[in-house]
Amino acid sequence: MKYIPNVLSIFRIALIPFFIWQMILGNTVAAGCILLTSSVTDFFDGLIARKFNWTSELGKLLDPIADKLTQTAVSVILILKLHGYWYFFAFMILKDFIILLLGAILLKQGMKFKGSSFIGKVSTFFFYGGMLLIVFFPNLPAQLVFAIVLIAVSLALISGLMYIPSYKIYKQEISGSEESNELQ
Repeated sequence: MKYIPNVLSIFRIALIPFFIWQMILGNTVAAGCILLTSSVTDFFDGLIARKFNWTSELGKLLDPIADKLTQTAVSVILILKLHGYWYFFAFMILKDFIILLLGAILLKQGMKFKGSSFIGKVSTFFFYGGMLLIVFFPNLPAQLVFAIVLIAVSLALISGLMYIPSYKIYKQEISGSEESNELQ
């Protein structure tokens, strides 16, 4: 039972090709349902892990990877579908790549993840909500699409910037533990 959150994260990763496939076929309702399923499982993954204390190091790794892969897939597809907004989605992809890269560096240096921040959760929630609107309703007015994308990117920027101090703290913790190991 304690592995349910990890199974949900793996399930979210497995949904990505099906979302892409449905979007390519133009089945926005099916794609939206897949994205909705992914976002609901993302919510329950975290809720179950915290409520029953079923958190794990693997889960702390899988959950953000599932988030970033899903958000990247959605961004790439929407670059293809919403040509006028490509720079917004390119920013989202770049931000996710940088966060994953920094996370990989920390992981390689033996740092354990503490979980996502509140603003990261808000950003992810708004991204899913906004992109669900865009996917389910492909004929939204351009001003509304622009507002949704702008808010999602703004939250992603704030979230991404919030990782910089956390990254520096993690790096200092690594340096401090290396120094104390050398003294022993």
